Amino acid sequence: MYFNLLVEGYVDEAVAQRLLQDCGHESGVTYGKKGWNYIQQRIGSFDRAAGVHGLLTLVDFMDTGKSCPPAVVHDWLPQRAATHLFRVAVREIESWILADRKGVARFLDVPLVKIPRDVEALADPKQALVNLARSSRSRVIREALVPRTGYTAMEGPLYSSEVARFVRLNWNHDAARLQSDSLHRCIHRLLELHDRK
Repeated sequence: MYFNLLVEGYVDEAVAQRLLQDCGHESGVTYGKKGWNYIQQRIGSFDRAAGVHGLLTLVDFMDTGKSCPPAVVHDWLPQRAATHLFRVAVREIESWILADRKGVARFLDVPLVKIPRDVEALADPKQALVNLARSSRSRVIREALVPRTGYTAMEGPLYSSEVARFVRLNWNHDAARLQSDSLHRCIHRLLELHDRK
């Protein structure tokens, strides 16, 4: 199946493209990449335009202010096109990435024991990833992912590109889905849709 993407940012796009590819689908045009608020305001229009092509929407649960992921889907889009797969990453897309504990430990060059096990319970998964990078043995990782002293940025200058590169090349979502129920559900649905072809 062919899916266009509606995502919050660059890292989310890499995750969506990787999942689609590995689940036997094709990814088309990426929309959004302007944060969750853009998606919330325009999701109805994108849904109506979904048509014969699929639409994969990914949003971070922690940004929504809702009590649970189903409430996000219900409140933002109570009726949706049959070709629209709307998924909520608990708590954040970085939770899905961190769920590949061995892969992240290798990527960040940190001991495996430092990688959290219950990634969906982390208050701020992106900050957790940045904090892990602070303790990296690799100066390159620290300079890329950790914000520079004196700057207000929450992440380093190459955070998005380096994390996206890891996702595209080395992220093991099969291992990650065992640690993240929201990722497991997303992959399960994508595989179901592929099997129906």
